[in-house]
Parts: sequence; structure tokens; C-alpha cells
Amino acid sequence: MEILLVRHGQAVDDAPGLGDAGRWLSARGRKATRRVARWLAKSKKWRPALIWTSPLVRAVQTAEILAAYADYKGEIRALAELSPGRDPGDLRKLLAEERAPCVLALVGHEPSLSILAKALAGDLGYGELRKSGVLALSLEEGRTKARFLLDPAEMTVWKGSEIARAASAASPAVTK
Repeated sequence: MEILLVRHGQAVDDAPGLGDAGRWLSARGRKATRRVARWLAKSKKWRPALIWTSPLVRAVQTAEILAAYADYKGEIRALAELSPGRDPGDLRKLLAEERAPCVLALVGHEPSLSILAKALAGDLGYGELRKSGVLALSLEEGRTKARFLLDPAEMTVWKGSEIARAASAASPAVTK
């Protein structure tokens, strides 16, 4: 199984009366997310076959943009396990139950996605995903490998061991 950890796009700072859960994507966040979704959709290898998202508005909107560009016809599943602050163990249990050999996009929040990545693959040395950023992992026979890190700002892609090298070089693409 291939897993795409996707951080939601940039959201508005305040959603009066709706709280943090109701914050929606800003115009800039939508633009960056569309650019990332187009890039993923160009490659059949990384086009999501399943999409799971946090139930927060900004994450759902990010997932919907991914689905539109991937020509995804399935259901986008909103999962409490992808909400901010949740135990990554809860999501790991759901992943262990998923048997489909496919690309699964998990749309969520930081630092939760990076905590999950560490739980699955160990410390990859990249810090946190940028908004609209993607970390691709392969789960094969109980082992997890980092495939690529996509920075949405410059559409820079680091593969495998380049992920840690990019972070150790203090690249602006992998810092917060």
C-alpha cells in the first residue's frame, strides 16, 4: 500500500462563530492545493484510490480538491482519527485493517501527520509538512519506506534519502 500524508492547505485565520474546526481554505490555500493535486493526478502511480480526511473543514476541502483532480469517484471518508491531537496508534489500527493494495491519501494536520510518519517509518528528518505538502510512504510486508516529500511552494520533490539531506541542509522547503 502506498500512503500519501497530505497536510491541508492554508486556511483563513479566523472563522467567526465556527471556531477552529470551521476554518476554511483561503484563496492561497486552494491555489496551492490545486497545484499539488494536479501534480499527483498526472502520475497514475500516485493518484489516490482511497481518500480519508480529518473532519475539519479545511481538511475536507483539501480532500475534495484532491478527489476532483484525481477523478476520484469513491467516498471521501471523514475520520475522527485524523483530527488534530489524536493518538497515531488509532490511525495505525485502521491502516492495518485496510487490505486494498492501492494509494491511500490521508488528509490531516500537523504535527499529527509527522507524528504518524515517525510511528510508521521512523524519523525521516524533515520536520513538519508545509501546508498542502505531501509525504509519500510505501508499506510493504511490515516495512515502511519514504518515497518522496513534495513541497508545494516551489513544487520541489525529494526522494528517499534526499528527504533527510534536504532537511539537514536547512532547505527552506522543509522548514516550517
